[in-house]
Amino acid sequence: MTTAILPEALQHLSGRIVDVDTHEMMPAQVWVEEFGDVDQSFVDAFLHDETLGSPSPNNPNQPKYAGDFMAIGEDIWTVKGPLAPGAVNPERRLAVMDLMGIDRQLMFPTSVALYGMGLMLYPPEYGFLRRFTGDRRETGRALCHAYNQWIARRAVFSDRVRPVAVLYGDTPEELMSVTKSVIASGVKAVMLMGSVLPGGQSPASDLLDPFWQMLTDAGVIATLHIGAEGGFLKTDRWRDAPAFEGYRVHAELNFDPWRLSIGSWPAENFITSMVLGGVFDRHPKLRLGAIELGAFWIGPMVEKLDHIHAMKSAAIGPGVYRLPEKPSDYIRRHLSITPMVGEPVDRYIQRYGMEEIYCFSSDYPHIEGGRNPVETFYNSVKDLGPDMVEKFFVSNGARLLAA
Repeated sequence: MTTAILPEALQHLSGRIVDVDTHEMMPAQVWVEEFGDVDQSFVDAFLHDETLGSPSPNNPNQPKYAGDFMAIGEDIWTVKGPLAPGAVNPERRLAVMDLMGIDRQLMFPTSVALYGMGLMLYPPEYGFLRRFTGDRRETGRALCHAYNQWIARRAVFSDRVRPVAVLYGDTPEELMSVTKSVIASGVKAVMLMGSVLPGGQSPASDLLDPFWQMLTDAGVIATLHIGAEGGFLKTDRWRDAPAFEGYRVHAELNFDPWRLSIGSWPAENFITSMVLGGVFDRHPKLRLGAIELGAFWIGPMVEKLDHIHAMKSAAIGPGVYRLPEKPSDYIRRHLSITPMVGEPVDRYIQRYGMEEIYCFSSDYPHIEGGRNPVETFYNSVKDLGPDMVEKFFVSNGARLLAA
């Protein structure tokens, strides 16, 4: 039996931990080989784009990549990037998870789907992949489709590893069609782009009720994830100042303070629309994850929504829809959220409660997950007692990933 690489205080959770944020991390050199229908001109533009930085252990540009062969050893929590075990071959994940003491995990995209979303969401003037001169929108959609097809071929093999398909569509009908296809492949989790209207509609529109019902009927969870917030603001010139230059840029995350502080805005808007618009009231089994967007914003947002719900105003007339319960009640039942490594989760819970919503995530094999996320997160919740430790590492994530 494999002995998990965990702090002594967490050994009793070995084999039960639920990790709600991991990634595939395919090197760009094998995108065409692995995904098939990928525009080579897009790959070439990516490999020569100076804004993405020089090759490094965390960069998808890996000229010397030879295969997913790195040994799975006791340094597993500190190994990062496309060369990490299981970054390319999802079937190697099971051995990685056994050594980490993890029972189940979500696996989000890093490769063609992430950059495909970037093409759809960011115009060239934002600086993203300026070298690519093809049709950004259609290429982006094709890349997301190729990724979903790869999931169906390679990544739906064990209930322990749950790949996340990317949804897109300009109309409710197209969104439903894409969703139906990925559900048929066995996918149990989907990712929506939080900065755009799903199917061209408000998330709360009754035109999307068949979509939300399709997810709940199939037991599929919806997620919002960092990397899909592009285009929420009309322009990013708000950050055109020397004070915001020189910060590290990773595959999904730009560490300049302006971007970090606004990165959750699309998710806040999306979730607000869903909650106040009664989506969870109409679909009581729907589950939503807000992943790798930090957790510093959720408490103040919920406090604001409860305040708005309680307001009495002359503007409220007969026949106006009002939630039967407080927004916080729906969020506690339906939302799961992952703090960034190093966030003071104990302080958030002491201030705002909602201990049911916070979940462990490693971000493996991304460098943003930190060198020892399991111990760092343990230190952020341990003072709340063993019940909270169990909730954070096991039961809260299990609720999101329930079959």
